[in-house]
Amino acid sequence: MDIKNKYLELKKEKPNLDYEMVQVFIKDMPEEANVLFDKMLYGCHIVDEDMYNKAVSLLHWVDNKGSGAKWTVTDIVRLSDIDFDNKDYYEYDYAYVVNMLYSDYCNVFIEPSYYLKMAKNYLEDNDYMGKPDERAYKNAKKRINYFK
Repeated sequence: MDIKNKYLELKKEKPNLDYEMVQVFIKDMPEEANVLFDKMLYGCHIVDEDMYNKAVSLLHWVDNKGSGAKWTVTDIVRLSDIDFDNKDYYEYDYAYVVNMLYSDYCNVFIEPSYYLKMAKNYLEDNDYMGKPDERAYKNAKKRINYFK
């Protein structure tokens, strides 16, 4: 019997099965539950400072010139002139991409405005295969999982 049919059978016997399953999930796998709930609430986006800080702390600048975030979220948002209320990505998504791009290209140019424009294009790329506004989250999660 596949998992869907097992669920349907148990649901007949236990009307509160959904609630019980969620409680077990939270108790036994709190980190995974938190990730799933964030995805359900916000989609695939960097929405909290902890995830953002963890992801940027793992950035290593090209040519070993440094590591971590070059600019703060506050400074990036202030300089961006983006109305994040009308975008499909969040401030942390954008700030992560700005710093990620800097870590990869700081040996090419250092002008902050280039990184601000590149990050916007990265998160709004119309020919990206997938949802471009989710790229920051997926990249950050891969980085965090890789360095575990």
